[in-house]
Amino acid sequence: MPEIIEFIDSRTIQTSGGRGTGSRIFHASGYSNASDVFATLGTTVGSVVVPRAGDSHPEFPGLIARDFTITKVSGHADLWRIDWQYEVISRGFPDYPDVIPPDVLPNEVSYVELSSEIRSEFVLAWRLKPDIPAEGTPEPNVDIGGKPIDAAGNPTSVQRRIQELTLTETVNEPNYGVYSTFQFARNSAPFLGAAVGSVLYNGVSVRRTGLNVYQVSHRFTQDSLYHLQQQPLIEFPDTTPKLDAAKEHADQVYFIQPFSDLLDLNGISSNF
Repeated sequence: MPEIIEFIDSRTIQTSGGRGTGSRIFHASGYSNASDVFATLGTTVGSVVVPRAGDSHPEFPGLIARDFTITKVSGHADLWRIDWQYEVISRGFPDYPDVIPPDVLPNEVSYVELSSEIRSEFVLAWRLKPDIPAEGTPEPNVDIGGKPIDAAGNPTSVQRRIQELTLTETVNEPNYGVYSTFQFARNSAPFLGAAVGSVLYNGVSVRRTGLNVYQVSHRFTQDSLYHLQQQPLIEFPDTTPKLDAAKEHADQVYFIQPFSDLLDLNGISSNF
């Protein structure tokens, strides 16, 4: 009859760099293969509660089960050893955690991590505070308004607010076809709280981290000016900006949208 016992003397608690960790060791007998032992995680066998990822330590609830190892005991046909490693997620590991342990832990399939960077970027402009079209989609041959800041058709360098976003997910299989479809598209629906048309999907990088396990990093750019570029009306044959009557500023300035495709970026992954 299959049986699992815990070696109580194997329980260890320690800190390193102010962060608590712990371990527990179990022996599982009567199991012919590792998959059967794996199936016991998160169940009760006899009177023993076998932990699973995200479970609290029985004595120190601030410690959460993070990683495990299943190995066959040498010289035995049906005896296995289960080593569990615990990690602190609260300020003091003897205390209950301040947050509910997540269903998916880092590096597990379906886990998603968000990182961002807010910065400024210099761009050339002929007008200051122009009229931004809805969703960043300009009407053709419509002047953008705003205050002229060019000098006789020569643009001025101004700053615009840019936020770089990276969503990193862990998956069993990357979907390269979907990633290619969305590349260089702007969001047609609110995405991570950003307005429609302001987020651009730049692309993706994929890294294999295990057997049929991949980390996929999706890169996005959120632009407060919807990725629009200013362009003055060009006069021929000189191909220079047409100037106003006073010859001080460009007469007309239009918006160009280099990224005209609008797609629901939430469709890139079911994990978003």
